Amino acid sequence: MEIAKIIGTVVSTIKVSKIENTKLKVAQVLNPYGQAAETYYLVEDAVGVGIGETVLLADDGEAVSSIVGRENVPIRASIVAKIDKINMYE
Repeated sequence: MEIAKIIGTVVSTIKVSKIENTKLKVAQVLNPYGQAAETYYLVEDAVGVGIGETVLLADDGEAVSSIVGRENVPIRASIVAKIDKINMYE
């Protein structure tokens, strides 16, 4: 799983049938302190979040297939939760 920030949306009018009716977003991975990493994902939005929101990603193809309800979905990561706050203790 990864923490990420939604930085964009993807519009696609033609998709393979396995991902029809999915919303796609661009996510940038964050460390637990909220600092951006140089890792990006194209993700399926199972939650309905907007640009600028912090999310929890499942980065496992089997988990994504389970979320969208279809087997062998060609998407690597999916948003599974919107993160409201992270508390870090030293």
